[in-house]
Amino acid sequence: MKRQQHKRIIGSREYMKQGNYYMKPAPRVVALLLLPLLHLLISEASANIFSDGNDAGVTFNQHRRNYARESLTKLKYGSADTFNFGRFQSPDAVDEAMSDCRSSKSFKHHSSRDGKEGYYCSTRLGGDWVLAESKQVAKNCIPAEVLAAYLDGSNQKKWNEDKVLDINVSRTGQGLYNQAMVLKPQRVLTGKTTVMRYTQKICVDKIGNSNYNAFVELDTKSKSNTKLRPFHILKVNVGLEQVGNDVHIYAAGIMKVNRKIVPNLVIFDASGLAGAMAGKGTLWLSKHFQDRSSKIQKNTIE
Repeated sequence: MKRQQHKRIIGSREYMKQGNYYMKPAPRVVALLLLPLLHLLISEASANIFSDGNDAGVTFNQHRRNYARESLTKLKYGSADTFNFGRFQSPDAVDEAMSDCRSSKSFKHHSSRDGKEGYYCSTRLGGDWVLAESKQVAKNCIPAEVLAAYLDGSNQKKWNEDKVLDINVSRTGQGLYNQAMVLKPQRVLTGKTTVMRYTQKICVDKIGNSNYNAFVELDTKSKSNTKLRPFHILKVNVGLEQVGNDVHIYAAGIMKVNRKIVPNLVIFDASGLAGAMAGKGTLWLSKHFQDRSSKIQKNTIE
């Protein structure tokens, strides 16, 4: 498969050193209650739902030779409920559409003990709305492989087993999936929640020879949703773009948080921290492919 070349640079350390804006950390108890939001950008599916064929077994709903030419309407503070990601938009185009709400310097580098690494940004959009973004690089792979890992329920369990109780995924059409998430009870300021359930819809599109966009949204009509869940509305665009031998991953998610889970206190508004936690939630993909690359090199040497 011929890989497309794009001059796209994301999150260099020099770039991040210029950043000086971000909200102060909230108390530990509030941080703990927000951990379920790590999953808002992780829409996993079972590996056995993939059809046979090319593209690492991944199916897609629609295909275009090139990214859409029409520009996205920019996201505006106070108007998050009207924003539309569209389809077939390039990562650059989506990034540009967010630029009126936050500076590119707002992205922060994240590196954790479990191997997650990349850049994230959280932006309050007014009221209960939050924008959560992340950027990372998966080494020595193609977008179809990243998407397959992204849709593998075993990875969800591996990276978030302390928070995820169950995942049930069904394929509803070509490149279309439903994902039913069940989260373990979480601590909140007033005590502890019950088990939280919600269903997400996933639509996968392919662009050119190898790039993909995955659009994820909360299925607000699902009868399995519990009233107590991290967010009332969720819409996320994940772009997977081949750059040389690597895949650049950019996720942008807009959510209306549930104030019973994400409080707005006099001292601080926890919605900003919720966005930060969510932005970090998908950064396991870079580590996943780093580990895979290391195993391949080891086996080659042996």
